[in-house]
Amino acid sequence: MLDPDDEGVIQEANIAGAVLITWDRVTREAGGLTPYEAMDKAVLAAKASGNVVAEAELVKLRKLSPGELTRLGVAADQTTALFRVYIEVTKSEAVQVRQLRVELNYSWRAIARFYSVIWGGLWGGNQLAGMVICQKAAEMLGEDFMKEPWN
Repeated sequence: MLDPDDEGVIQEANIAGAVLITWDRVTREAGGLTPYEAMDKAVLAAKASGNVVAEAELVKLRKLSPGELTRLGVAADQTTALFRVYIEVTKSEAVQVRQLRVELNYSWRAIARFYSVIWGGLWGGNQLAGMVICQKAAEMLGEDFMKEPWN
């Protein structure tokens, strides 16, 4: 489900010609497939549904070499590590993050954008920032952000 924040991120990305890469509920539902197998499956689903925009974007991703994917992964790991150092979550914020994620089904991007505005963070709708915010909130509440009810 896309919330208005996610729709805004997608519109901004389309205007800038960017490709959005996500690892959220949808990707994990691939059930043990490799990233390439998951992308191939998504391309087939987009083709079957007639979603030519999604199909074109997914085909672009499929053309990345293993080395390029590795470099993207390393950069994501480094960015996540920085977010873990600089993003802090209080107990009351953790309760609110849980409500947004669990009850209102906010995506990691929407969580990031929401708190970027409130806290004055420069990360905008960065999915990695949203993951770190959810991870810190869930841990503070004795939960795992990668398991139910968070995901």
